[in-house]
Amino acid sequence: MNLTSPINATIIATIIWILCSVLITIIGGEFLGSLIIVVGSIFIYLVLAVTLRSTSVAHFYVAGREIPAIVNGAATGADWMSAASYLSMAGAIALMGYDALPFVIGWTLGYTLMAFTIAPFVRKSKTYTVPELLEKRAGGWGPVRTTAVIMVFVMSLTYLTAQLVGVGVVFSRFLGLPATVSVFIGVFGALAYAWTSGWRSITWVQFLQYFVMIIMYCTPVFIAAYFLGLLPFPHLQYGNLIQEIEMREMAFNLPLMTEPFVRAIGGGKGPINWIFFALVLMLGTMGLPHILVRFYTVRTVHAARVSVGWALTFIGLLYVTASLYATIARHSFSALWGKPFAEVMNTGWIQKWLPTGLIKLSDKNADGILQPAELIFHGDIVVVGMPDMFGMFWVIAPLVAVGGLAAALSTADGLLLAMSTAVTRDIYKRFINPKATETREVLIVRILLVVIGFIGAVMAYFALKDPGFGVYVVLLVGWAFVFAASTFTPIIMLGIFWKRLNRYGMIAGMITGLLIALPYIILVGIAKLPPIELFGDKIGTIGWGIFGFFGNAIAAVIVSLLTKPEGPEVDKFVESMRLPD
Repeated sequence: MNLTSPINATIIATIIWILCSVLITIIGGEFLGSLIIVVGSIFIYLVLAVTLRSTSVAHFYVAGREIPAIVNGAATGADWMSAASYLSMAGAIALMGYDALPFVIGWTLGYTLMAFTIAPFVRKSKTYTVPELLEKRAGGWGPVRTTAVIMVFVMSLTYLTAQLVGVGVVFSRFLGLPATVSVFIGVFGALAYAWTSGWRSITWVQFLQYFVMIIMYCTPVFIAAYFLGLLPFPHLQYGNLIQEIEMREMAFNLPLMTEPFVRAIGGGKGPINWIFFALVLMLGTMGLPHILVRFYTVRTVHAARVSVGWALTFIGLLYVTASLYATIARHSFSALWGKPFAEVMNTGWIQKWLPTGLIKLSDKNADGILQPAELIFHGDIVVVGMPDMFGMFWVIAPLVAVGGLAAALSTADGLLLAMSTAVTRDIYKRFINPKATETREVLIVRILLVVIGFIGAVMAYFALKDPGFGVYVVLLVGWAFVFAASTFTPIIMLGIFWKRLNRYGMIAGMITGLLIALPYIILVGIAKLPPIELFGDKIGTIGWGIFGFFGNAIAAVIVSLLTKPEGPEVDKFVESMRLPD
């Protein structure tokens, strides 16, 4: 057997992981067994990454442009499904019902449109990074590239911070260390994968991580569905649960789970805000740099489009399962309404989760009966608490944590490499040392991985130490979609489909979009000023991104028409992107 083969090495590492987990559990009990299950999973990813190690610039930047479409689709799904998506998507639906659907609608529509409007053209450009693509579209004008690199960092660094917070929380649960310390241990995993051979190793590790996280995600909800009699097709059979939930909600005069536009989302409320919110998530998805770079790694333009289809399929599996999770969890919580308070306090899974603060009980009216407003639960408990709600075997909980860790690390990998390659390729190689050798470039990428990883870990440290700063970071992650929709998405789309767009229009568009989005986020999202109302609906900070998008596009068109066009070379470049393989 060839032990250096990625497949063979991964199989052997998995067998070792399972045997060690079983042995440690027998010797040391459930706690040590859980620790090995969670932490040991990193060993498998690291073994796979090491077998794929390389010092080629092409492997670091674009995985040698040799990734099959289905592999790229699964890796994109893993890159996309961050800890927030893995843990919080189901919680958002459980808490907000119909009003949380923009998350599902916006993100899935974003990938659908990306397959036709951006992905194949990005691959056909034959560039290495999004800033390089924009500079080439601007006739080789450096300021466009520099501005784009800044935008990459604005969006990616905050995303990275949130992922490392998730890694720190998972590690602290099983290492018994403070999360502020665990975050520095966790960042090692993300750095190790990226260090070996950049996008090549990350892509194949994320391919594996996708199947790890989706299996771990689906296992507890299918077991719960069995207890509720929803098999064999729980995704099609949980309508009765929704009816039971809404009967309970009507009994307590609560808004129904399927009632639209009754709950605030993204700081706003009403149908207009709801639509704007979904549109911004859709447009922001199309402009996120760590997702766009995925389309450089496949073999052909056709493969780029097909890989988006696979990504949508893989991501969609989690999204439809999130709705099932949400319904089962809300059904479990609502079953406690109206019961004696003492009985609820003695419920097994309630007792287990009360010390965590993710569930809070308070008999506010002192009537001894649990009212809906007296039971408050954090959205994250919907996924991590499902095994306890149904009394599942203890090993299910650490397996869910393994999936959450894979989700956080997979996204952190992509963000780290998107930023480090942007600085190396788009700043160092382009402006500082154009004659740098491949060995030198790879060295710079690796140094930047460590530096950026450390910066992200420090920001995560403060986010965990200071709850106020932590909330700020979480909000910024949501605002990353606003920044993407207000800066990258309009310029990339205009650059592909409108030849008249020039360098000055590109700069004007990105700056205008940012100037529209950023002040509103600061004033409404941070300073807590009241949001602007449009036809009676309050427009939240996320929904406001639609004005940044159109402001960007309008400014880009006007400035381009008032200044001279780029010329025939840029026209030929645009035409070459549009031509099929």
